[in-house]
Amino acid sequence: MSGYQAMKFASRAGELLLRNGAETSRVEDTITRICTQAGFSDTDVLVFPTGIFINGIINGKILTKVRRIHTRDTNLTIISRVNDISRKYASGKISLEEGLKKVSDLRLDTSAERESLWILLAGALASGAATVLLGGSWSDFVPALIATALVRIVIGAAAFNLAYLLQLYAAGLFAGLIGNLFINWGFGVHLDKIIVGALLPLVPGVALTNAVRDFITGDLLSGTLRLVEALLVAAALAGGVGFALALYGGYLKNLIF
Repeated sequence: MSGYQAMKFASRAGELLLRNGAETSRVEDTITRICTQAGFSDTDVLVFPTGIFINGIINGKILTKVRRIHTRDTNLTIISRVNDISRKYASGKISLEEGLKKVSDLRLDTSAERESLWILLAGALASGAATVLLGGSWSDFVPALIATALVRIVIGAAAFNLAYLLQLYAAGLFAGLIGNLFINWGFGVHLDKIIVGALLPLVPGVALTNAVRDFITGDLLSGTLRLVEALLVAAALAGGVGFALALYGGYLKNLIF
């Protein structure tokens, strides 16, 4: 049973790392260290942005684990906590059962965090502040804050049941429409700063950075996939904003005002 527990521990730790923005080399190294400490030999780990494959031999038996990654975000706190758990286990400071329980509890905590109202408020405040830092005026702060909150609601709305890129396209569309409405109602000055601030949390900066790091470490396939993902996300956001500006300027503005 220890082999199966170790495989579950390693796969869940790797899943948490990959889902929250860790680079491929970090995920593979963490899984390998956990399996080695548990007594596995000839451990092979293959990590992609959308999946994890683990294969190892323990007590003469070959065990394989596959983990599919459906969603990805950026949470450096989760990465730090998983690193701490894996290092304590690799150094013998905690047992296999304790490590498995800690990552399982952390997995449940992150699922609850994604639905937390505090996350929505913190993101909205950060985007409002970023709007001012990027050159906007304080009159742009509230429009950017509200636009960000509505964009995050669109992204997290299960009722839409859209593919990830379509959700981002819808987010860009909403940000463009909301920014235009606030400007015409006299609650903001700089339309571009409001839109940029609202979409800043969705900009794929971490994905692009990890793509470069994967290329440097020799993970060419993962680097290519991350680079393509970053470009598609940027294109979806830009396309949504562009369509919103064209739609509002050509039709909705005359209809509403």
